Amino acid sequence: MEVTHKRYKRTDVVAVVGRLDAASAPQFKQTIDALFEEGRYRLVFDLVDLEYISSPGLRVLIEARKRARDWKVTALEGGDVRIANLPPRIKEVFDLTGFTSLFEIYDDLTEAVGSF
Repeated sequence: MEVTHKRYKRTDVVAVVGRLDAASAPQFKQTIDALFEEGRYRLVFDLVDLEYISSPGLRVLIEARKRARDWKVTALEGGDVRIANLPPRIKEVFDLTGFTSLFEIYDDLTEAVGSF
C-alpha cells in the first residue's frame, strides 16, 4: 500500500493505492493521526486506486470519521471525512457493511474537496 498526502487551504487529501488490510492499516492510521495532531480535521480520502479493503482498513476509516466529527470550531463548522473516487468493487464492500450511508461519497475529487 502507498499513501500520499496533499494539503489544501481548508482540507487535506489522502490518497491510498493498493491494498488496505491488516498489514497496511496501521500505516494509514499513522498518516491520519499525524494530520489530526496538526489540527487538520477536514479530510478527503481519494480511493481511486484502492484495490482491496479489509475490516481493519474499514475500522481506520470509521475511527477517522468519528475523530474528525468530534472536533468542532463552532456549532456550524467542524471536521469531517469525505470519500472520493470509490471504485465499484470497494463500493460493494461499503454497501454490504453500511458504510455508504455513513460517508459523503463523491465521484470527483474536486467536488469532494469543494464540499468543505
